Amino acid sequence: MTVKIKPRNDILNDIIRDGKKHPKGWNAAFGKDTSTFSHDCYIFHPRIGIYLLKEYSKNPFEVKGVGSKLARHIDEDIEEQITKKSGDFGIIQGDIRKILANINRGIPPQQILNSAIQGEDLGITIPVQGHASTSKDTFTSLKSTFGVQQKKLESHFEKMVSDEGLYSSYE
Repeated sequence: MTVKIKPRNDILNDIIRDGKKHPKGWNAAFGKDTSTFSHDCYIFHPRIGIYLLKEYSKNPFEVKGVGSKLARHIDEDIEEQITKKSGDFGIIQGDIRKILANINRGIPPQQILNSAIQGEDLGITIPVQGHASTSKDTFTSLKSTFGVQQKKLESHFEKMVSDEGLYSSYE
């Protein structure tokens, strides 16, 4: 499989599209890659494959990054390691117009959020949700397992953050 590098938001849209077809059974592993100063997110579904997002916070309001689908299938031992749950995660989508219209109709924000968790769309939806691991061992194992596939993604990420000045020292 050829690793196709895409901007962070494009990969998230791919995952959301896949999540609409397969809403249950997602897993993720999160960690910090100290060699590139990135926050890495491995997002996996047994029928879809595994995605990797490499991202950083440019400022408190903007996250930048790149991502790729690393594989269409993964081995059972890797799947078992990823599925060791330590928390929950989800990708949340919001429609600000719909949220404001519902608030103006008297629906409290907490009810809008609770409705999203129940699967009802009052302006917020959660098309992808599942279990996540923040285990350093799981993260390190995934990084070494997919090391070859990640090389192109890492060089693309490093160029992007270098162009943004992240690796520059303060003068």
